[in-house]
Amino acid sequence: MVSFRAVVLDFYGTLARATAWVSVDVVLAEHGVELDDGVRDRYWNDGLDGIEHLDHSHSRDHYVAWQRDRLLSMLSETDLHPGEYEVVLDKLAKGNEARVLEAYDETLDVLAQTRECGLTLAICSNWDWDLAEAVDEAGVIDAVDVIVSSAWAGSRKPHPRIFEHTLEKVGLAPAEVLFVGDTWGPDVVGPRTFGMTPLYLRREGHWPDTTAPQALPPGDTEAEGVAIAPDLRRLLELI
Repeated sequence: MVSFRAVVLDFYGTLARATAWVSVDVVLAEHGVELDDGVRDRYWNDGLDGIEHLDHSHSRDHYVAWQRDRLLSMLSETDLHPGEYEVVLDKLAKGNEARVLEAYDETLDVLAQTRECGLTLAICSNWDWDLAEAVDEAGVIDAVDVIVSSAWAGSRKPHPRIFEHTLEKVGLAPAEVLFVGDTWGPDVVGPRTFGMTPLYLRREGHWPDTTAPQALPPGDTEAEGVAIAPDLRRLLELI
């Protein structure tokens, strides 16, 4: 068995989830508008968002301004009247303030046991500038040693820069790290390409993961040489 010295984990969908959050789809529906799947995909994964955004990660002000511009770009590709753009942005901001993030039931216990084994714990997440505040809100901040947001690193998973940035903070080589996450492309393909060992979480009731291999049968414990688990407790078997 590989002797790991650290576990790096995704945040949302891995350690915690939102029990209350106003999504862009909900807000647009209030205005009689539906977000096209193609626009959604490009906003999150391609030109409107991009995997790399180093120029926008110099400071929180730079990043927030860029976020606003991206949202406006996305709204411009919908049927929403331009006069409603600011109303929608305001609703999204208020919805974000009213969100409730909670750790999964097993999260804190698993993290505590992992620490007791002497391993370093880090979070590596595709998130906004305020990741530390979100981790704190979920009650997890004292359970980890390192937090890295894509907003700070200037790139989103699976770009290698965010992994390099995280491992620099941890002070370890990729082969010494187990990476745990719930999205196949960013949390399995990216880390494995970088040299880390991935553990893929597939929680019951989880939203569809369009990046996962096709025809991944329920209950599988491995696919393409990658361990699969329904929750975080499996990582205790791997360390």
